[in-house]
Amino acid sequence: MTAFYMFRLYFLTFEGDFKGENQKLQLSLLALAGKEKDEEHEEHEIGKIHESAWPMTLPLAVLAVPSVLIGFIGVPWNSIFANLLDSGEAIEAAEKFNWGEFLPLATASVAISSAGIILAVLTYYLKRLDLGVSLSKKFPQLNSFLQNKWYLDDINEKIFVKGSRKLAREVLEVDAKVVDGVVNLTGLLTLGSGEGLKYFETGRAQFYALIVFGGVIALVALFGVVGT
Repeated sequence: MTAFYMFRLYFLTFEGDFKGENQKLQLSLLALAGKEKDEEHEEHEIGKIHESAWPMTLPLAVLAVPSVLIGFIGVPWNSIFANLLDSGEAIEAAEKFNWGEFLPLATASVAISSAGIILAVLTYYLKRLDLGVSLSKKFPQLNSFLQNKWYLDDINEKIFVKGSRKLAREVLEVDAKVVDGVVNLTGLLTLGSGEGLKYFETGRAQFYALIVFGGVIALVALFGVVGT
């Protein structure tokens, strides 16, 4: 699969006709940007795709060499990487290396990768196969499943986007009605009790004595009821 889609990516990106926007649109964008180009430059910039300048290309070319050869430092029969790490298990595995086990697996791996490359060449470079259309007709449900990106966007929309919004609304309701309600009720009770108690603060000793006497009577009556 990796060999197939990487070569598919290469063929669709770098092979065939120019797949960018049309020339008129690009000229319009250049005009909006205030850039005036002569016909020779317009043809060079729009009609022909060219490689980047050497300051961009040279580092990529230099990095391409070790990218191709780096795998040879980890060959199972003489792993330079394992020796650098001084890994006893890797060194022991290298000493027990068996060509009879390695060659069939390596051959099968290369054959599968080659089959993916050949399939990509026939489909996207030589255009001998119309793989996308034929498979979509043969497996319409699978094609719909893949076209909808495994329905992950729909799942995210329903569970996370709409779900988080619903949860936020519920939290807002709790905050507005419960949390704010308790705070507001506490303030209201404090205000009400303060307003009520201010009428008892007359500054007259007789009135305070009357309140104390009334409280004592109330307690006696309460304990009498409870006692019976």
